[in-house]
Amino acid sequence: MEDLVIKRRPRKYYREDFTVENKENFERALRDLLNEPTNNKDELLCFLEKWGELSDILEETYAWKYINMTRFMDKKEYQDDFNKFYSEVVSLAMQYDFMLKKKYYDLPARHEFTEPEFKHLDTIISNAIEIFREENIPLFVKEHEISNKYGEIIAKLTVNFRGEEKTFSQMNVFLKDPDRGIREEAWQKKYEALSKVSTDLAKIFDQLKEIRVKQAKNAGFENYRDYKHIEKGRFSYTVQDVLNFHDVVKNTVVPFLKERNEIKRQKLGLDSLRPWDTSVDVDNRILKPFNTIEEFVDKAIKVLGHVDDEFGINLLKMKTSDFLDLENRIGKAPGGYNMGLPEHGSSFIFMNAVGLNSDVRTLLHESGHSLHSKYTSNILIHPFKDYPMEVAELASMSMEMFTVDYLYEYYDKPEDLKKAKREQIEGALAFLPWCIAVDSFQHYIYTSDADENKREEYFENLMKDLASGVDWSGLEERLRILWMQQLHIFEVPFYYIEYGFAQLGALAMYKNYKENREKTIKNYKEFLSLGYKKPVPELYKVAGIEFKFSEDYVKDLVDFVRDELKLLD
Repeated sequence: MEDLVIKRRPRKYYREDFTVENKENFERALRDLLNEPTNNKDELLCFLEKWGELSDILEETYAWKYINMTRFMDKKEYQDDFNKFYSEVVSLAMQYDFMLKKKYYDLPARHEFTEPEFKHLDTIISNAIEIFREENIPLFVKEHEISNKYGEIIAKLTVNFRGEEKTFSQMNVFLKDPDRGIREEAWQKKYEALSKVSTDLAKIFDQLKEIRVKQAKNAGFENYRDYKHIEKGRFSYTVQDVLNFHDVVKNTVVPFLKERNEIKRQKLGLDSLRPWDTSVDVDNRILKPFNTIEEFVDKAIKVLGHVDDEFGINLLKMKTSDFLDLENRIGKAPGGYNMGLPEHGSSFIFMNAVGLNSDVRTLLHESGHSLHSKYTSNILIHPFKDYPMEVAELASMSMEMFTVDYLYEYYDKPEDLKKAKREQIEGALAFLPWCIAVDSFQHYIYTSDADENKREEYFENLMKDLASGVDWSGLEERLRILWMQQLHIFEVPFYYIEYGFAQLGALAMYKNYKENREKTIKNYKEFLSLGYKKPVPELYKVAGIEFKFSEDYVKDLVDFVRDELKLLD
């Protein structure tokens, strides 16, 4: 088993005992980089690689502090340690990052690089230089400190349900219950708990918005939405393209989901489909993919191995190396993520499993991210590893789709397998209205002076417009605070529409996979290995698909999903 344990790889430029936690040593290393000789192409390449290794050391140190904080949100020492590291070390890195990028961009030697990937590097770095403002660094630090309070509140949120204390995530289990009374009670209790902390969450958001607006103003932007679009390096599409995509989803996906929900309403024999009816299975059977976390992981390893041996082995190594924390518990932050560990050439998967089929999707999703971390681990120039979310989420969402046909590892009964496959394929489109709701909501709040009441009214109307046949009447007070359960709005603003673009890409990848499995996986591996060496549309092309979200393109994918579901009905 020794060879299955992932170990930290040897360093090339820095001593093995060098640490960025020693601020003085770290700043000395940064100053040395600024003074590094860069008179020709070879020296410049050495400079880029050395900078990349230092960035890996910083990133991995940051990763473990963030992992510990989110695993144990009830332990203040981990939050204090993370906040101290961010305010002292990461903020220092931000200052030098600008100077190092400017050093590179101003060097005549960079013009000796003729490869297309270096032209792309110039685009990445020039954008970062143009948008950087030193006065924003303390604002970034303050923003992180405040946004961490969101996770702390949600991590402590519990519901007393029928005499038992349950976490917010654990309440989702009861939304699958065949007894409609239990479902409604669970739904109401869950959002009653959220409403009790909604005032605190609203105050946190108001503080975050004020800080973010200042960041945008400092950088010369009229609003935070436009600032964030540029800051995120969205070179391949405009803000208007995003708004157009909102309309595309409303015009093509919402009608399809209304059809599906109407079928569900009829099969359940209900007068109307309420929010607590959307997760229940029409045959009143609850999918139970696993009983223990050990079983959960071992079956995922098998599923991934059916797609490609390397994929299963990757998760096995992560399990053996204790790079997984999957079970839900009180005191743990909400959500799930894959956090890169570049010095190990691997990553850490964090999630909150409660025993549902959605947990299987989440683990397979994060496993796609972990493969991205693995396949880019040998890239030495750091900006090429810092791929944007449109790219990252294509890696993860494609893995969700590739694994659909192998879910029999979790479900040995044919009817359960069909149900799981149906849930995964239909879920790919069912997610999109929520995706554009989260994105549209942020467009509104960051381009207007809306107060708390107006923004909640906007979200209420938005959700009713995207309801897809779900009846929200009489639940307006609950509906108005629903956005507060989405951590991205608090912690990583405007990181959400990428899921929508990538979801379309993943469906296109699945279509290709069904037509030519070997070629699609070959393309997928090449796509993963490139990191961010090419612009987003070119990376999608390498993967064998288009970076596209026009109405005709989305309609074709909706038709594909409809045909796939017919095979499962």
